[in-house]
Amino acid sequence: MSLQLLRVAGLLAFGLLTTSYSAAQDAGTKAGALVVAEDVVPQTFDPTQSSQIRTWYMWQLVYEGLVRADVSGKILPVLATSWTVDKPQTTFDFTLRDGVKFSDGTPVTADDVVFSFQRLNEKGLPYAKDRFKTLESVTKLDDKRVRFKLKQPDAGFLLNLGSPFVVGSAILSQKWAQTHDPKREMMGTGPFKMVSYTPNQQLVLKRNDDYWNKEAAAKVSDLTIRYMPEQSAQIAALKSGQIDLMFPSAEGKLQLKGDSAVTVVQVSSTNTVRLNVGTNRAPFDNVDVRRAISLAINRPAMVQGAFLGEAVPSAQLPPSYTWAPRMDSLKYHKYDVAQAKALLAKAGYPKGLDITLNHLAGWSTYLDRFAELLKSQLAQADIRVTIQANQNAVWLDKQNKADYQIMDNEYAFQADPMFYLMPRPGRQGPNPPEIDAQIAKAQAASPEDYPVQLAKLAQMEDDLVFPDITIAARNAWVAYSPKVKSATPDPTLSRTFLAGVTLK
Repeated sequence: MSLQLLRVAGLLAFGLLTTSYSAAQDAGTKAGALVVAEDVVPQTFDPTQSSQIRTWYMWQLVYEGLVRADVSGKILPVLATSWTVDKPQTTFDFTLRDGVKFSDGTPVTADDVVFSFQRLNEKGLPYAKDRFKTLESVTKLDDKRVRFKLKQPDAGFLLNLGSPFVVGSAILSQKWAQTHDPKREMMGTGPFKMVSYTPNQQLVLKRNDDYWNKEAAAKVSDLTIRYMPEQSAQIAALKSGQIDLMFPSAEGKLQLKGDSAVTVVQVSSTNTVRLNVGTNRAPFDNVDVRRAISLAINRPAMVQGAFLGEAVPSAQLPPSYTWAPRMDSLKYHKYDVAQAKALLAKAGYPKGLDITLNHLAGWSTYLDRFAELLKSQLAQADIRVTIQANQNAVWLDKQNKADYQIMDNEYAFQADPMFYLMPRPGRQGPNPPEIDAQIAKAQAASPEDYPVQLAKLAQMEDDLVFPDITIAARNAWVAYSPKVKSATPDPTLSRTFLAGVTLK
């Protein structure tokens, strides 16, 4: 089946759960209702089946995990109230919270936890499973206790379990999943429950009045997510009162500047824009070619040109991690065209080389500018770039099959910092042995030594320019209308803050 047919089939499948757009528009005008604009539609509602950031945003409004890691790395109880770890740090026993129910009223049991992780192991996307690749088994001790057994110590296990985006860690109802398709529907324990989805138009959620956490219960009765790819349309809708909240681009922020009726809140995010490199093919399997590409990128100029100054240059670990290597200590995150040309000549390309960029077209204006600026910067080092502008489905297919030379990408907040550094399974060539050895050393480290070992891994990845080339960590914004009293996002750019939005 062609990609286009697959896409149509997926939309038809999603269409089994729809409501009329006008009816939901009317619902959005009710008192206590919040209407939010997003610019990219979700691929799936199954929290084991997507590696795309903007799909995750919807999962986390409905689903929860056992624990949650905050921005500082502290592990907080959610569906589990407590846990114990044995001395070898390979056995974790979790005690489930009393009285927690799914939004259909059925209680959460140990069977649901075991089912959710068995399902991840059997059906999950490699990206989701890779977060728990040290997991050997999940077993029920009794109705309220579950045991996770690891193959080896993993310093990032609790952090991955606590990702606010619940990728692979969301707890689903075993009974519900037997008669429903999680790709098309959601039913969890979170502050909202799903009402309907109209493909390419909107997702309608309602407050879960049986939510266990009364302090974090949704402040609004209804939440409608409208999918509007054009920022100009979102801004017009915000100003006219058709939507209440949006996530503007740098240009959108400038357009909203001076509008006293709109409040704009800035967030210094941990999202990093990168170049993935197809090291599974020549010449990108040559470390000197990768080094040359990285050296040919002027990151400060990229920040000004692609991000309109609303970002900071970044290596794989965002600069918000104070223990990470400083940019000025990294050999190949600087700008040096002469050295780039010398390395290309050393690698056998004295006249430069021609490469193709798998570009995610239509994702964002900053990524479109990034692609064009990258082309002009690399040309200075005789690296001639052809931009292959691909829509989401094609871009993802190429990513997942490692069918690219270089590709632009953006990584979201990772509760476990290892995942800023971890090679993605199946997306590039074999890992250098020293990378694998350092990853294993970091995973076996104590919590205190974990950042030290990760910093060493970051230094090593700079030297080998593997598995990707990081450019910048960008700023982000939330803009809201006079209807909204307060909205407080955090650096993860998680959408869980929408449960705390209050209206006037």
